[in-house]
Amino acid sequence: MSEFKLTRYRIRVSESLRGPQQPFSAILLSDLHNMSYGEGNSVLLQAIRNEKPEAVFVAGDMLISEKPEPQMDVALALMDELTKQYPVYYVEGNHEYKVRRYAEAYGSEGDRFFEAIRSFGVHLLKNACERIDIQKMPITVWGLELPWQCYKRFGKNALTTAQVTELLGEPDEDRYNILLAHHPVYFEAYAAWGADLTLAGHLHGGIVRLPYFGGVITPQLRFFPKYDRGLFKRRGKQMVVSAGLGSHSIPIRINNPPELVVLDFT
Repeated sequence: MSEFKLTRYRIRVSESLRGPQQPFSAILLSDLHNMSYGEGNSVLLQAIRNEKPEAVFVAGDMLISEKPEPQMDVALALMDELTKQYPVYYVEGNHEYKVRRYAEAYGSEGDRFFEAIRSFGVHLLKNACERIDIQKMPITVWGLELPWQCYKRFGKNALTTAQVTELLGEPDEDRYNILLAHHPVYFEAYAAWGADLTLAGHLHGGIVRLPYFGGVITPQLRFFPKYDRGLFKRRGKQMVVSAGLGSHSIPIRINNPPELVVLDFT
């Protein structure tokens, strides 16, 4: 892969909450899988800079959990560059989780990755939140560390609203709640919990896309995923799912280009 598309979504803030004084943009990155566009990811970085974002949200799987040495050099370099200009909020995906979880296979590589991005200034959110204001709009950014069983390849693994509450606590009623959660399949639980906007990835857009049908298969070998890529709405809440910037388990894309997502808040 040598090119990506830029996809924009207009995010309208509910009239019951305080919206931005002036419209602003933010970037969503997901599933880079250590991919580089240009030397030092110069093409990707320039595309981000062109948007003049107020923040960068990272929905996980920026590295590849290869054994015994994960591929993370490109991801680290990108985080280093981004934090020089923007606040970066990061939730881990299944690849980061795997490297951290299985120390017997990966040694200290997981710790090395997370210590490095923290040293750059990345806001790593592991079942935690940070409260920020952008254009006088009060925002709470949450990062949900999904239980490992949520990523199992076969069988349906439920995630309830009660489990989300147990992991995160209650959302802020008087602020706009942005939830970073790598896996989009649990959108119903995220919306019921109170996430005004969920940002996710993981499914690589369904890998092969057909007209009218959308994505065909996920990296987890599930057919016709409901939340493959795009903007979804439920219970008055919204979710944006990125098709990602890289590939891994099934390293192909048909009618499904990698994408850089821009969120325009109004």
